[in-house]
Amino acid sequence: MKKYNTVAAVASAVLLFFLAPTGAQAQEEPEEDKFVPLSELKPLEKTEGYRNPHSYQYGLTASNTLINIKKNWVKEKADYIQDSRKGLFIGNYRPFFRYIWNEQHVFNIRGRFEYRYNPSLPDSPTLRNKEVVSTGNYSVEILSAELDFDRHKATVGRSFYRMGRGLLFANFADGAEYAGNFRYFQVKAQALYSGDYSGCTISIAGCRTNTDFETKAKGTFDIVPGRPVDAAVPDPGRRFFLGAEIQSASLYGSNIYLMALYSRDMSRDAGTANPNLGKIFAFDPVYLGVGLQGYIVSPRLRYLTEGILQQGKTYKKNTTSDANNNEQIPINAWAVTADLNYSLPYLERLLKPGLVAQYAYATGRDAKTPAPNNPSQESTSNVDNNFYSFGVYSAGLALQPRLANLHIIRLGAQLRPLHRYYWGRNFMVAIKYTIYRKGNADYGFSDADAKENKSEVGSGWDIQSVWDFRSDLKFFYAYGYFTPGAAYREQDAKSIHSHIISLNLLF
Repeated sequence: MKKYNTVAAVASAVLLFFLAPTGAQAQEEPEEDKFVPLSELKPLEKTEGYRNPHSYQYGLTASNTLINIKKNWVKEKADYIQDSRKGLFIGNYRPFFRYIWNEQHVFNIRGRFEYRYNPSLPDSPTLRNKEVVSTGNYSVEILSAELDFDRHKATVGRSFYRMGRGLLFANFADGAEYAGNFRYFQVKAQALYSGDYSGCTISIAGCRTNTDFETKAKGTFDIVPGRPVDAAVPDPGRRFFLGAEIQSASLYGSNIYLMALYSRDMSRDAGTANPNLGKIFAFDPVYLGVGLQGYIVSPRLRYLTEGILQQGKTYKKNTTSDANNNEQIPINAWAVTADLNYSLPYLERLLKPGLVAQYAYATGRDAKTPAPNNPSQESTSNVDNNFYSFGVYSAGLALQPRLANLHIIRLGAQLRPLHRYYWGRNFMVAIKYTIYRKGNADYGFSDADAKENKSEVGSGWDIQSVWDFRSDLKFFYAYGYFTPGAAYREQDAKSIHSHIISLNLLF
């Protein structure tokens, strides 16, 4: 184990380049636009000529995605709930309107209609987890004002908010964000609320078109612009967030940033029905984070590393229906991610090659079946070590694990083989190889089938291609493959194949 920990520490890894189908851009930034010190940043000077006082943009984005997942069992087994070879179709259609006042302040409204068709569900209703084959969901996804006062910017309303690299928080919420650009540092402060309102039409979760669809609105895949498609995003529930982030000016090509986030759970009543009768599920975490990013010697070699300490309070597992047996216990968990990206000078004119390495680890709950997706009512000890955040981390399309009690090491490369041609300038291919190992071999992680007290979880491959044919038409394809390791019993070991193909249009 010491040998592995040394290897994991040395693999300080790397620029997250998983390309989500609705947010990926293959076009490279101009070299002169990178790594400008904050002290040299200045607001754009306002032109003295005519400025359009009123302008607007509108349209519709249509993302049509087909997902196919196949799990090959080493021993034949009647577990056809896992069989998604008939495909899962997800259509996301987002009409938007943007009003720009005086070429400075922007007012946004964007709706979302999602249609899901899943013929792979089992025939028995008791095995469907309350899902139906065909259903839809609609919501007001964004309703915000972006007020720009040169060095000071404010976003008010419903929008997509993010902290750091996105592991800590990356989700939709109602609230406000302030961003200030000063000479030696940048600051960002957030006050947010995420939850359901009395009317479903104004709820962040939205409304379902099928009233019999009782399961949670968030599906297995939640396709959102700016988030990796393989990431599992936790449902925040009804809670408040208070966050702050400060970033230093660049010094020798690097800068440091600090983060703090507190969240208060507003669902604090004991359950009134089985199996949660008498149980309180409130979860009140506090996060402190630090990040370092920039380049080493040359802008060709870039790095990003981030560490997060999680404290706060949660509830210990209550094995009775007596509300008086709910005991609050402290949280003591942490996570670290590290990315390294190198743009190769060789064959640059022909392929524009790049190498990438990633490492991530987070502590997990001390249990054989830790249920890391549940932040409360799971720990049987007096301290909960499960790392649980409200953001995302791309860790492989096939396994899709949560970052808890898991070491993740990824190595890969990316190419733009057609960049010399105008029609292929935005075509990119990326490939990654991933090694998964448990932090503590005696405990489990997010895949409950890994029941052996062994560290070797397995390995996987990810291949992705993105092609922006033009500004209003984008193609995305991803393939993921997972091979199980010694942490799985023979009857539970399975190889997983995952395919995602998506075509995105802007009208």
